[in-house]
Amino acid sequence: MRGVKREGYTIVEMLVAVAIFSLAFITISVIFLGFTGAQSRAAVSQRLLNEGSYMLELVAREIRMHAIDYSCAQATTRYVCLHSIDGEAIRIQFDATAAPAVIRVCKDYDASPCTVGSPKWVTLSSSDLSIADMQFQIFPSVDPLGSDVTVGQIFHPLTTITMTVAGGRGKSYQTFDLQTAVSSRVYGL
Repeated sequence: MRGVKREGYTIVEMLVAVAIFSLAFITISVIFLGFTGAQSRAAVSQRLLNEGSYMLELVAREIRMHAIDYSCAQATTRYVCLHSIDGEAIRIQFDATAAPAVIRVCKDYDASPCTVGSPKWVTLSSSDLSIADMQFQIFPSVDPLGSDVTVGQIFHPLTTITMTVAGGRGKSYQTFDLQTAVSSRVYGL
């Protein structure tokens, strides 16, 4: 029997081969899971940035097409008052008390005013977008064409809009701060 050649693999060779293939499989699995996680975070980022930029542009367009109403008593960092060339009032409000928080616009084209709870308020926010915060900063803070303004204080009104959007689940949860500055094309009404 000493002269008989045996063909095949020993148990040790089989265990070494299984161990090598197991390590290779685990390495490939970790790389795949990391890639799919990164892809998920990138998709959430892209969606948040696209929808947030769109909402920001909708609000900026309203401000760009109307004049700042400095006489509005409701104006705060979350509420901006505008008026059109025709004299209609336009109100933009960030309502953080709503669940989820929303951006609302009211256009006062008839005799009924834009009051809280009025059916004239239209929601601009997307149901897919979570807006954590939104603020309006108007410069100058007083009417540049008012009677109490000196020559060195006359500036074209500039509104800076900042918005924080959030979204995703688990490790994909992200927040982004968006900002734009817009000046009205209508001035001195």
